[in-house]
Amino acid sequence: MAITTYATFIAALGALSVTGVNRSYTEPPHQISTADMPLSYVQLPEVGEGPMTAEGQGGWPVLRAELVIIVEPLGQNVNDINFALCVTLIDNLSTALRGASLAKTKTRWTIRQESIQQYGDTAYWALIAAVEANG
Repeated sequence: MAITTYATFIAALGALSVTGVNRSYTEPPHQISTADMPLSYVQLPEVGEGPMTAEGQGGWPVLRAELVIIVEPLGQNVNDINFALCVTLIDNLSTALRGASLAKTKTRWTIRQESIQQYGDTAYWALIAAVEANG
């Protein structure tokens, strides 16, 4: 069985279809437009690998990255509307991750809501999902 490459994991995570997300990127975009929001992108890739046996190096890699969903500029709408949208997107993202095949093993994740995610000169409401699977 071939090991999942990190490029494959990142591409699959970036292409994840989440209901309510208007645009997806496989890497942080150079600029973002409110017309594309909510939008998602992958950031902070990380990989680890431990020995499979005491006899040699390498095993199944642990593939990690964050999927960020930029929801809205901080000053747009009011907190209760933005919070409700974040909760809905958390449900939608969890549903998408449950059905995703990103690597050889089942995917593990945690999702947190950030009320201030700085991108350029603007602060945004955002969700950050720390996603992990074994390759």
